[in-house]
Amino acid sequence: MGFGHLRYSSEHRGELSRVIILFTSHLGFDHNNLSIDCLPRVLKTGSQLHRISSIPRGSGGHEVLSRPGSDDRLSSIESPRPRKRHPGRPLRPAAPELRILASVAPAVYPTNPANPAKRGPNSRSLGFGFLGLAGVTYILVVLGALVRANGAGLACPDWPLCFGELVPRFDMKIAFEWGHRALAGSVGLAFLALSGLTLRRRELRRPMWLALLVTALLLAVQIVLGGLTVLELLASWTVTSHLVTGNAFALALVLLARKLLDFDSTRPAGVAPATNTLRILATVAGGLLTTQIVLGGLVSSNYAGLVCPDWPTCMNGEYFPTWSGIQGLHLFHRSVGYACLIGIIAAAVGSRSHSPSRPWLMTAAVISLCQVAVGIANVLLRLPVEITGLHSALAAGLICTVGIGVREVWRTQSTQPTQP
Repeated sequence: MGFGHLRYSSEHRGELSRVIILFTSHLGFDHNNLSIDCLPRVLKTGSQLHRISSIPRGSGGHEVLSRPGSDDRLSSIESPRPRKRHPGRPLRPAAPELRILASVAPAVYPTNPANPAKRGPNSRSLGFGFLGLAGVTYILVVLGALVRANGAGLACPDWPLCFGELVPRFDMKIAFEWGHRALAGSVGLAFLALSGLTLRRRELRRPMWLALLVTALLLAVQIVLGGLTVLELLASWTVTSHLVTGNAFALALVLLARKLLDFDSTRPAGVAPATNTLRILATVAGGLLTTQIVLGGLVSSNYAGLVCPDWPTCMNGEYFPTWSGIQGLHLFHRSVGYACLIGIIAAAVGSRSHSPSRPWLMTAAVISLCQVAVGIANVLLRLPVEITGLHSALAAGLICTVGIGVREVWRTQSTQPTQP
């Protein structure tokens, strides 16, 4: 073990050597026969001394050693005469030489097992990593909607290859479909890498393993559904399931990121938990939104977007000509959309006194107003590709904002210890 990584002058190195000799004498070592193998033990003890150098002081101004089960050698260091220690009894301050060693030993022999330099990125860095991955997944969801709007879902008629090739010859539709697949594969690999880095950190394994497992299962199901969507020739159930699972995976990544970013922080003590009324409103809004996403997938996969070509009526001046068939499906999608708008606005109004959920539910209310307007334009303009893509993008944004809002209203209040 060397000291090459410590930038000490020759005077400091000489002082450090003198302090180590004095310190080893206190520990009972014969410094004349001290081998280099003993130095880690010496420095480790110095690091332990460093950790107790900031303990509270007694009424007499002396340091009070209150750590139960600490090494008896430290007692003999603080007091030149070994004696039986009693918890809370003031001890004599350590000699200046020992204080010098206690300050430099942690740099030479760090004892903190959670040293981020040796254990990879911390929870905050991982949280931002998952947040960035959620952003890429959001783009992937929108790209999937554009694939369908451009009629490119079967541009690559086989899976996982495209015309039997890993990289086929491109036209616009093949580029849409192949790009969607390539980006999906990149998202999967990035998720596995971030999950591995998270599980490497011992303090994150227990609180994060279940969330990572659920997200990994969503990813696996999404991959299978992506293949079935092609092999089943865009069957309605595969397209709808693929859409719902993709949005659920994006939301899971956002919640993972939030959990990691909040791992080392606590909610301010003055923040009260959400009321039961707000929790009910937010949960109902989330349920309506989930139903609406499923209905939107069914309308799209059954090509029912223009079976009601008018607004606010369906066709020929009738509001509800029938509730059967794909026309009834379209009308049901419209009706749940109105209910979803009302539910999200009600939850946003109810969150005015709950600061953790208020920004998310307020944002969701604004997005839902825009979503209804875009849905109306989608019908009146006869499903242009740009408006269809925007409709899907706003839906994905709604899922994330409402999902975080629901998490915040159900989150248990974190209290901070009060100071005496």
